[in-house]
Amino acid sequence: GGAGLLLLAVLVLQGCQRGSDTGSREVVVFAAASLSDALMEVGKAFEEESGVEIAFNFAGSNVLAQQIAASRQVDLFISADERWMGFLEGEGRIEEGSKSRLLSNRMVVVCGANSDWEVHRLEDLCDLDFKFLCIGDPNAVPAGRYAKNWLEKADCGETTVWENARDRVSPAPDVRAALAQALGREDSIGIVYRTDYLNAKDRARLLLESPSADVWYPIALMSDRPNPSDSAAFYRFVRSDVATEIIERYGFESGDGN
Repeated sequence: GGAGLLLLAVLVLQGCQRGSDTGSREVVVFAAASLSDALMEVGKAFEEESGVEIAFNFAGSNVLAQQIAASRQVDLFISADERWMGFLEGEGRIEEGSKSRLLSNRMVVVCGANSDWEVHRLEDLCDLDFKFLCIGDPNAVPAGRYAKNWLEKADCGETTVWENARDRVSPAPDVRAALAQALGREDSIGIVYRTDYLNAKDRARLLLESPSADVWYPIALMSDRPNPSDSAAFYRFVRSDVATEIIERYGFESGDGN
């Protein structure tokens, strides 16, 4: 029995080692859901050039940051928001000097393609008879917080546009879900990233675009990442001209490099 157990232990160990050997050419990237289409193409270009596989996990930045905090299996994080990157920095998980702004985005107000609403400025939302305002959950999801901040900048008489609309908010777990909700009902409008609208513009109508691209996506390497060299290579690739061209084609604007 003892010998059998020993043999089993050796086989299990070999399996683990073999797993880590083959896994050594894989980079694990956690990235904001809004980046999924653009980054899948960037990842493919990197894989073709380097032979290194990129394993993506896309979700809301809040969910990803908490998953990273509980794990040691992530090489690189691209967040839709500097607050969640700061959270990981506070946990001592970010490699010093690796955090920078990769790209930017802007918020838009959208509705289903068949709607006949007109919006020329944010204040017009005060008189719009929508039933639901579909945004990311502003307590957790960056896109929701950006939407709320934008609506707080304009007024409906005595109150802000946000206060006027807050009882009609339908909070979603991420920005893609908010867009799906907004386009799925004729009595709804959504506030999402411009890139998400561009991705669905055959089904959506653009009502209003925010004047500035003040949605920043920071990128950073993890200090305790399992694949230091390949992940550093992907980090450089994502910031290269080749990747920037792909990313901008999806409607993002480039970061400021700081």
